[in-house]
Amino acid sequence: MEDGFWTRAKRLFKAHKISQVKFAEYMEMPVQTLLGWIHYDRIPDAETACAMAEALGVTVEYLVRGNDDINAEDRMHRTEERKSATEQIQKLVKQIEGETERLR
Repeated sequence: MEDGFWTRAKRLFKAHKISQVKFAEYMEMPVQTLLGWIHYDRIPDAETACAMAEALGVTVEYLVRGNDDINAEDRMHRTEERKSATEQIQKLVKQIEGETERLR
């Protein structure tokens, strides 16, 4: 089986632990549109492909051709690290807000 756009996209959905349905919702597109593209192996228009690549933490070049200046798995790992750091910062902000409120 050829390693094409949707094979790579599905691998990224799995790595991000997101279903095709949830990804379509996240992208604010009709679920049937995404499922149709996958089923009929159709690559979306350039604007949508760019937005999808950005959401998945890779480049369009990776989705379309499978190559990239940075390994997609490394990029995805860095994206996960940033998300984790952001979550930790958000927790700290909530703790500080709670302490501030308690002191009032």
